[in-house]
This record gives sequence, structure tokens and C-alpha cells, in this order.
Amino acid sequence: MDILFALIGAGSGGSFVAIGAAANARLRQTLHSPIAAAAINFIVGFTTITVMIITGIFSTQNLDRLVSVPWWAFLGGLLGAIFVTLNTIVIPRLGLTTTTLAVVCSQMILSLVIDQFGWFAIAPHPVNPYRVVAIGLLLVAVTLTQLDQPSHSK
Repeated sequence: MDILFALIGAGSGGSFVAIGAAANARLRQTLHSPIAAAAINFIVGFTTITVMIITGIFSTQNLDRLVSVPWWAFLGGLLGAIFVTLNTIVIPRLGLTTTTLAVVCSQMILSLVIDQFGWFAIAPHPVNPYRVVAIGLLLVAVTLTQLDQPSHSK
């Protein structure tokens, strides 16, 4: 049953990312600035987490171990900011479906490499033919979503 809840959580997270990406693209369009849209995204996110901590949804966080965190563990925030900014730029050009497929495809390719070598303290999971086929199918999906697109001059 734990796997079911994990899959529901991951699926919900994916839905939230799609909605958030569309909202950020609209914010960028309205503000005429991908940086402003990304900044607002992170301000709202920070505020939401702060309210969750204050209201007790999350317990008080113990940050005593912060100094022992490896430097690369902080890349999540940096890369998240770049990701949100890039999405606000490319979604109007590629559309939400192709952008999402390209994101998932690139995530899968790098995830395969990270899993293979156990980088970033992740337990190794060797490459196998099923994973390679899955990535190949994602590449086909990205290609197919672009075949019917008229060329854009945005």
C-alpha cells in the first residue's frame, strides 16, 4: 500500500508542476519578465512553507546539522530557480505538453546516469533495456508533439 501512496504523491506532484508551469508562463506574459515571474513563484512558495511551519503543519525544523550538509546538496534551490525561469521562457514557444515531455525526457536521461553510477549518494540502479526503451519512447513522444506544430516566430 505504501507504493500506491507514493505513486499518488508523485502523480499529484507532477500535476502541480504542470499547473504551476502554466501559471508561471501566464505570469511571465503579464509581467513581460521571466525573472520577475520566477521570483514571485519562489516568494509565494517560501511564504507557503513559512505559513505551514507557523501553523504547525510542519514541526519546527532543526537546522543544527546544516553545517554538515555537502555543498552540492544546496544545488536544488539554485537549479530549481533556473528551471522555473527556463520554463517561463520556453512554454510560450514549445507549448506546455512538449516542454513537459522535454523536461521529463532530460530528467530520465540524467536520472539513468545518476542511478548507474550512484552519484549524489543515491543507491546505484544499473541501466537495463527497459529503462533505455522508456527513454527512447520519451524521445519519440517529444518528436511527435512537435510534428504537428506550425513554426513560431515568437
